Amino acid sequence: MEELNLNEITELVADKKYEEAKERLACIANNDENNLDALKLLGLCNINLENYKDAQSNYETIVKYFPEDATSWFYLGCCYDYREDYIHATAAYEEVIKLREDYTEAYKCLCVIYVKLHNEDRAIELGKRILEKVKDDYTLFYIVGTAYMSTKRFEESVYYLEKALELKPDHAQLYNNLGTSYITIGNLDKAIENFHKATELDPDNAITYFNIGSILQMKNEHEKACEYFEKAYGLEANDSFLTALALSEVKLERWNDAIKHYKILITHHPEKQTYQYNLACCFEQKEEYNYAIGILARLVALNPKSASMSKKLANLFLKINRPAQAKEIYERIIVQGSVSFETYYEFANICMLTDDTDKAEKILKKVIELNPEFAPAHKDLGVIYLTRRLFDYAKDEFEKALEYAPDNAEILYEYANYLHATTDFKKADEYYQKALEILPDNGDILAFSALNKMHTGDLEKALEQINAAIAKSVQSGFLLFIAGKIRFLMKNYDDAKTFLIKSFELERNPEVKNLLGLTYFELGEYSQAKNIFQNILKDKPLNPYIMINIAKCDVKLGDNDAALEILEKVTENFPDNEEAHEMIRDLS
Repeated sequence: MEELNLNEITELVADKKYEEAKERLACIANNDENNLDALKLLGLCNINLENYKDAQSNYETIVKYFPEDATSWFYLGCCYDYREDYIHATAAYEEVIKLREDYTEAYKCLCVIYVKLHNEDRAIELGKRILEKVKDDYTLFYIVGTAYMSTKRFEESVYYLEKALELKPDHAQLYNNLGTSYITIGNLDKAIENFHKATELDPDNAITYFNIGSILQMKNEHEKACEYFEKAYGLEANDSFLTALALSEVKLERWNDAIKHYKILITHHPEKQTYQYNLACCFEQKEEYNYAIGILARLVALNPKSASMSKKLANLFLKINRPAQAKEIYERIIVQGSVSFETYYEFANICMLTDDTDKAEKILKKVIELNPEFAPAHKDLGVIYLTRRLFDYAKDEFEKALEYAPDNAEILYEYANYLHATTDFKKADEYYQKALEILPDNGDILAFSALNKMHTGDLEKALEQINAAIAKSVQSGFLLFIAGKIRFLMKNYDDAKTFLIKSFELERNPEVKNLLGLTYFELGEYSQAKNIFQNILKDKPLNPYIMINIAKCDVKLGDNDAALEILEKVTENFPDNEEAHEMIRDLS
């Protein structure tokens, strides 16, 4: 057998000719304890050739017979480390630093493993120990700073990472880690500064652009955030980047872009329902409700116990004026049990929209049973009783609502409506004004307050409020009717006619029609007034009030005979109508 020339083999290893060196060492068994120097060289060859299992066997033999060899323990630790046998690697590295307290590389490897094993405190302890002796190795500061990051002690991590950068100012990943630490301690400006430095050193690192975008997103600078997320995604098609981009697009109300990106994410991850839900929300914002409903209906079918998804679907049905479908969904939610009083309250409101006041009453009582001090439920129950003219019950509920929420504008408003309905106009005015102090621009409160002020005689203020209500609300026949009626009472008949005609065009209400007839009468347009009253009489035959108004028009038109004829019909059907008898006496 050829005699080994270890000097020649050592030169081959130094020249990185590991295969050739290994061939020369082939005569040595992996565990040959008789030639430990040759075995060390063989171990080095195996490590550099990434034959870690063989190298491990080499060094296990060496340390068995030469346990004081710190270098061999170190290489053995490396073999375990590469093979992800961290427990044995830790033991090997610990042996190294027992034998040689200044073995820097062993400290580095040991600290990294302790971080991997989530024993960061030991990593920090060892890192600080070696830093007392070695103060010019940026890697040690880097490792300790990273260990502090892992334990969320970011103030300390900043200190060590900055020290590392003093020694290695061209290390891009150090800037990235430092930026991350600054984010967590709330110094976003410093974080973004470090991330920008990282991009200068490594312009192709996608995660750095993502980090910058994330900070801008936190600062609500979504326009700029999108630019950085797009850069990140252009460098690396990572779905996390696309998710962040879609979120900022939603914040910017770029619905089409967000929809496009959520569709991509859904194709990549059809199992992730969050993307589908977000897509539905984008369609909702674009008022493309049918698309949103289609997506959510599938999600609800997959998650029948998800109350939040079911409620979202119900809300979409309400937006397309399909309350019956919303009601069905809430009924299914209720059947599942464990329902909060808030959900019951939402269900009660939907029942009101479907005119199912009996069920709404029952559900509101359930809400009050679950939360006796929930003022809106008392208020809504009071409204139901008021519409049924159960004034005592309504009063009790409104007073309870006011007890629990005395400064709630809606409750003050509905209580004022109750007082108006019971003809307590002065007190009603007091509560309308309280409601308006809280919601001065609310069109409904302004309108009903104006209506009430007609009864208190404050017509100027009524006119001011109805004008404000019309200016702040979508035009409705009801508001225009009140505006016309106030002007009629103020004897401003020309303007009254204008508003009443507009009101009638929007809503063909008989009360509006009647007041319009009276307005024409006051303007001296008797033929037009008579035509209106005759038209009303077709729908309400033998209405004495309308018949008398027709007679008054006939008198003004000089047709007393026609007036007497219709007045006689009034007295025949309503013999106690004194106004008709008096007119007959005046005309006879």
